[in-house]
Amino acid sequence: MTTPTFADVDEALARHDYRAALAILESLEVVGEDACYRRDVQAAACADRLGLYPLCEEYATRARAYGDDMADPFALIARAQRRQGLVADAEATASAGMRLHPQSAEIARELTLCLVDLGRYDEARPVSEIATDGLPNDVELLMAYGRLWAPVEPNGAQWAFGRATSNAPDLAEAKFAYDSLAHPLKGTGRSSYDIEMEPTVAEAYGRMLKRVTFALDKAWIFAIFAGFGCGIGYVATLRIMTDELALFFFLLYAVMSLSGYLMTFAQIALFNRVLPRGVRLTFRILRKRFPDLGSSVMDFIRMIVLAGLILFGLMALTR
Repeated sequence: MTTPTFADVDEALARHDYRAALAILESLEVVGEDACYRRDVQAAACADRLGLYPLCEEYATRARAYGDDMADPFALIARAQRRQGLVADAEATASAGMRLHPQSAEIARELTLCLVDLGRYDEARPVSEIATDGLPNDVELLMAYGRLWAPVEPNGAQWAFGRATSNAPDLAEAKFAYDSLAHPLKGTGRSSYDIEMEPTVAEAYGRMLKRVTFALDKAWIFAIFAGFGCGIGYVATLRIMTDELALFFFLLYAVMSLSGYLMTFAQIALFNRVLPRGVRLTFRILRKRFPDLGSSVMDFIRMIVLAGLILFGLMALTR
């Protein structure tokens, strides 16, 4: 059996097999501070990737013991502490690292996230610039950057949320935050970010959007069934047909075919009840946020027209 080497570690890392790389590192027998530092800092990084944060902190602390001239151990220790819920300890570690390595984007990232969690926004803003310059595609950092700058520089916050959305298209929170700046709720001015990030509002928004999407996606089905159902009802009652009864079938068709729209406006009205007085979401703003809803509306209108023509033709042929 061959003795494992750093080359084996590099091979495992190239395969993104962090568990195998950590196992090799733990079995390595190395001599000299440089080799010991490399083993410990790489083991800490692998443990971080695997979510083994206490182990990450242990290895990174050992790596830092060889000297403060490298930034990686500070960032790894702070990250491990923050993810264990030790935010104050992580902030102290990152602050110490920033004093020694003021241009380290990795340490600035951890310090920014800690300061945001602690609500110390004024201290976090200058540090966040260093972090985002060095890590422009880090989604977690971009979300924190947007949160920091939304109250004082909406354009910068919008850039951060837009970039986060590009890098993580499935992250609903990023799109939600971007929309609150790009298309704010009526009555809030430039931004509705603070309002829309409230847990109760965010939950109500998600619930409303799910129901509205369903209603508009299925509206064309309602229109078709409304047309055929009212047409059959009209034919079945021809023997007792009056102008009033014909008008009833026409109005019934209109209500049934418009049910998707009616449900949409009802859901928006319910959502607006959780917003502060004077602030509201409109259907126009919702369409700007979700352009696909526009195509759903057009499909809906086409089906109403088609089903209406079928119903009108059926009435005309049977009179």
